[in-house]
Amino acid sequence: MLAKRMSRVEPSGIRRIFELMSTMDDPINFSIGQAHYDPPEALVEAACRAMRAGHNRYTVTQGLPELNQRLLDRVEARYGRRPDSCFLTSGVSGGILLSFFALLDPDDEILLPDPSFMMYRILANLVGAKIRYYDTYPDREPRFHIDAAQIEQLVGPRTKVVFLNSPSNPTGGVLTEEEVGVLVRAAERVGAYVISDEIYDAFVYEPTYASPVSCYDRVIQLGGFSKTYGVPGWRMGYATGPADVLDGMKTLQQFSFVCAPAPFQYAIAEVALDLDMSGYIEQYHAKRNRLVADLHPDYQLVPPAGSFYAFPRIPSGMGEKAFLDACFAEKVLVVPGSAFSARDTHFRLSFAVTDEDLSRGIHALNGIAERRGRPR
Repeated sequence: MLAKRMSRVEPSGIRRIFELMSTMDDPINFSIGQAHYDPPEALVEAACRAMRAGHNRYTVTQGLPELNQRLLDRVEARYGRRPDSCFLTSGVSGGILLSFFALLDPDDEILLPDPSFMMYRILANLVGAKIRYYDTYPDREPRFHIDAAQIEQLVGPRTKVVFLNSPSNPTGGVLTEEEVGVLVRAAERVGAYVISDEIYDAFVYEPTYASPVSCYDRVIQLGGFSKTYGVPGWRMGYATGPADVLDGMKTLQQFSFVCAPAPFQYAIAEVALDLDMSGYIEQYHAKRNRLVADLHPDYQLVPPAGSFYAFPRIPSGMGEKAFLDACFAEKVLVVPGSAFSARDTHFRLSFAVTDEDLSRGIHALNGIAERRGRPR
């Protein structure tokens, strides 16, 4: 018999879509959460050199000291504050797990955005934390946003963590500096920590980007290399933040992930931080613009301000199941909004695809919107 905690863990709906994809001929895959491009050749070669040079054993738990220092330098240069400490994690997912286990006791409260990546909810449930959701839907403004009054009401004496993800998976929303300030001030009022998932921070299509690192000491910043450099399988992330919290996370890593993959640490340290990835980001900005311009207006798409996701609304008159059935009939793979939210009114679309697949997918989705309520 499985442990009782497993009742709090539900299988990933995204993984089920991957399984469905294997049964389709030439699907249009808008479900995948990774860049469609290969990593730069210089980065691949650096990894190969590291392996040939014998860097295939464990590193220290926190990762290469020189890479940690370079990451702290970069954070300080970007945000004007230098966190106490940094260490390498097995992807941002590893950082999320370690931070939750290090900070949250049963019945501690954590604020999570709705909608949000399902891993946050699953891991919070796994440690027995009480989740309180703050709404980010564009019901009152034409953008995904937070409500300051709601945040103030939700944060109380049992709040241990205020969690934010900007740019957002699944919405593509980017928090403004004012909104980040609202979350930080609410956390500061009760002495809570802020955990900030910033894995998509390179994919920002607005003039400015705000991080709580710039204005609060009790921030655990989680960043990584998977999305920007096209290496999700390398499992390379990092955490910065207060020394006592990161020391606890490092101890947990000793008895779980041990360390981030060694040869990839060397490759990142040698090459990645000096690579110019702006050309790739510009391509995604263009894909975003094309999606916004061409998707049928019935989807009521809020233009994504960052990441490579959009969160369109299901056309009026169609429920989630009927819409997904229509998508599968057209071999279009999307992720239902109910995987990320208490609501089932939207769906996640990843535009991290080729331009050809983007065109095919938009055409298919537009056909679904035009035919809704009518037989094919």
